[in-house]
Amino acid sequence: MAKKTKKRPGSSTGLVRVTKQKAIDGLPGPDGVRIRYALPEEADKVTSLLKTAVGDLETGHLEALAEGQCGMWLLEGLSGARLVEPLVRAAAADDMKSAAAAMSLPLVAQDRDGHLVGALLAVPSGAVISTITQLPGHEQHALLSILKYAKIKAVAVREDAHGRGIGAALLKRCVQVYWQLDYMLLFGGFEAARDLGPYYTRQGFTVLRPGQTIDVGTLLAGVPIQLGAGPGETLFHRWRGRVR
Repeated sequence: MAKKTKKRPGSSTGLVRVTKQKAIDGLPGPDGVRIRYALPEEADKVTSLLKTAVGDLETGHLEALAEGQCGMWLLEGLSGARLVEPLVRAAAADDMKSAAAAMSLPLVAQDRDGHLVGALLAVPSGAVISTITQLPGHEQHALLSILKYAKIKAVAVREDAHGRGIGAALLKRCVQVYWQLDYMLLFGGFEAARDLGPYYTRQGFTVLRPGQTIDVGTLLAGVPIQLGAGPGETLFHRWRGRVR
């Protein structure tokens, strides 16, 4: 009888698991592009790229990138570290700004020639954290939201690299990292005038119609909290393990 081979562990996406080193070195994308963690010295280029996709880009996370702090806890999580422990310490020290930066995800797409042709930034949702914090007795659930929900703040691809699947590759690796770290929800928004709904639908996200919301509170705190798009925006989201 043939000897059975032991399967190597994979991620919940069905892809090979992302290790800390793979996230730093890069994962394969289209046309020889590699998707990897952004480096501190790339902060200015990443900022310039992302500003082409979103007008209200907050600079705190990108300043943390320049200081080598952006996404560092997520990297350690890929090595098996428990993310709740540094998060609780940061809350006790009233240093949630640094914690939010350390729990963000800065990805770039680098082409064969070493040029950055795309970038993605995902962050803890300030709106969700603030809303849950205002519920009496639910401070711990606000911390839990940082470990379970993330907002895709911006995805950008250099104009001369459009149409090559680079944005899709960035989103794919973003989803892979967060699902591997046991997150439950990824969401984001775009200007309604840009009509990006079909694009995000193809990437596996559900795009809300005007006036629609999703409940982000019951699962965490047992209290319904509705999240929807702001004025002139469209919201897209993806729950882990749910079919759209």
